[in-house]
Parts: sequence; structure tokens; C-alpha cells
Amino acid sequence: MKQMNIVAITGMDLTYLQENLPKELNNRIQFHWFKSSKEASAHLANADVIVTAGKMNPDIMKQTPNLKWLQTLSAGVDKLPLQELAERNIVLTNARGVHTIQMSEFTLSLMLQWVRKTNLLHERQQQHMWDDQLSVGELYGKTIGIIGAGAIGEAVARKAKAFDMKVIGLNRSGVPHPAYDSTVSGEEGLVYLLSQSDFVVLLLPSTAKTKGFMTKEHIALLKPNAFLINLARGDVLDEQALITALQERKLAGAALDVFQQEPLPADSPLWSMENVILTPHIAGSSARYTERVSSIFYHNLVAILEGSEMMNKVDLTEGY
Repeated sequence: MKQMNIVAITGMDLTYLQENLPKELNNRIQFHWFKSSKEASAHLANADVIVTAGKMNPDIMKQTPNLKWLQTLSAGVDKLPLQELAERNIVLTNARGVHTIQMSEFTLSLMLQWVRKTNLLHERQQQHMWDDQLSVGELYGKTIGIIGAGAIGEAVARKAKAFDMKVIGLNRSGVPHPAYDSTVSGEEGLVYLLSQSDFVVLLLPSTAKTKGFMTKEHIALLKPNAFLINLARGDVLDEQALITALQERKLAGAALDVFQQEPLPADSPLWSMENVILTPHIAGSSARYTERVSSIFYHNLVAILEGSEMMNKVDLTEGY
């Protein structure tokens, strides 16, 4: 039986993935890991499988005539050649679900950081200032609106309920889900969620349909005391409209992990705004990331070898 040739091209540390490959696969595959496409070039012509971390040099498609399956170690697929994959009937699977724990914890940490004013308290500490008159808030009784009520959204909802928050979720169907107090859909549902929420969390995938999802008009619907968290992609909202709303105090604050341009340009006003928390696209990071994504890859590797059902197959037309 011909061995399946797998070529991983990523700067991610795949030591765990390599060392824990199921033993029964040892004689059925050849696994090669390279940090760049240039290093991998000699192996691409024979590659049956490409493993990537979410981005791929477009030239790779021209060098892989035998490619049958592309596994991305990220959830987002917006930086992959979806149209060409579809034209060549190449299966694409992603790491959907691998971010659920860390991103839901990160969301709660940002909300707590905001209401408990930990940034300001840290500044006071650096200034050796004892300010016991500082007024802080709480999450109890507040409403959180989750836009993109998938696996991560559900995990955020369950954690928010532990803080006695009210949870509104927006999904495509509007079908009720036990993790949410109410589930809405469509433009009418979005307007309701934005107008009712004290915290709004964006967890949408980046697709042709979600680009520019949050418009200037939508941002204007938020409460003046609302706090917006974007952990989706920078292009799902009107970044300039958000900056203006924050500068004019029409919106209390925001936490942004993703931006229209990354790294965030040094001249962006977001860097110096006291009502903004910035993080460098690390909401999904975890010391256990490779371990979790490896289990998805192992499952799919066995599935493609044995003709069984693969998990996390991406609809190449929809982009998720």
C-alpha cells in the first residue's frame, strides 16, 4: 500500500503532534514538517496532504498536483485559496472547536478587567497611589449579547451565566439554545441585541457575508455605557466608526484582539485611548493548543485513510 505523504508547513511547534501520532499509522504515512514553503519545496510534488496554520503561499497549489486534503490548524479559513480548493475537489478541514476553552475564558477576563478597573488599579500601583475611593462595577445582572452563537459563544454564555448575567445570542436560525436566555436572528434580532446589551461580543467567522457586518449604524445602537469586545476578525466591523464612537464617548469602551490591519499600525489612535483594551490577536492562544488541534488532525488522518467521516469539513462556498 502506498504511504500517504503529509507535508506540514508552519512556524508552529508541531513536536507534540509528531511525537504522539497513533502508532498504527506509522507504516501508513510519511510526515514531514517544515517552517517555510521554500524548505518544503522538494516534497510538495508528492504531497497528498498539506498541514498549515491558516495561511498558505498561493504558489503551493501549483506545486501539489496530488493534493487531496488540506488541514488548517486554525479555525479561520479566510486566508486560504477556497475557490481553487473547490475547483480541484480538495477537502479542507479546520480546527473549529479548539479555541472554545481559552477564548471563552479570555472573554470573561476582559469583562472583569473592565468592570473591576484592573488597568487603572495597576496604574495606581505603579504610581504608589493608595486610592481606596475608586468606584468599581460588577457583572452581576448585566446583559451580554453574543454575536456568533457557535461553540465559543456557547462556552462564553455558560461562563457568563455563572456570574448571573443575562445572555442574548444571535445566530443564523434563531433556534433557541439552552445556554442563552434568548436567541435572535436577522437584522431585527441584531438591533434588539445591540440595544439591550451592556457587553457585546463578536465571535463571527470572517467570510464574504460577515465582512462589514457591524456598520456605523449598528455601532450607534449600542448603549452609551456598553462595552464591545471583538475576538472575531478586524474586518467584521467598521473600525473607524468604532474609533469615532469611542472618542466621542458614545460608547463606554472596547476590547479588541483583532484589527483591520495587523500588526496594528503605530499611528493608530487605538493605542493611546484609555477606554480601549488592546491585545495582539492572542485570544485563542493556549499552552495546550497543539495538543487540542492534534486530536482533530489524528481523527481526520484515520478517517481519510479508512474512508470514514472527517470532522470539521469546511463548506468551501460558505467559507466556514
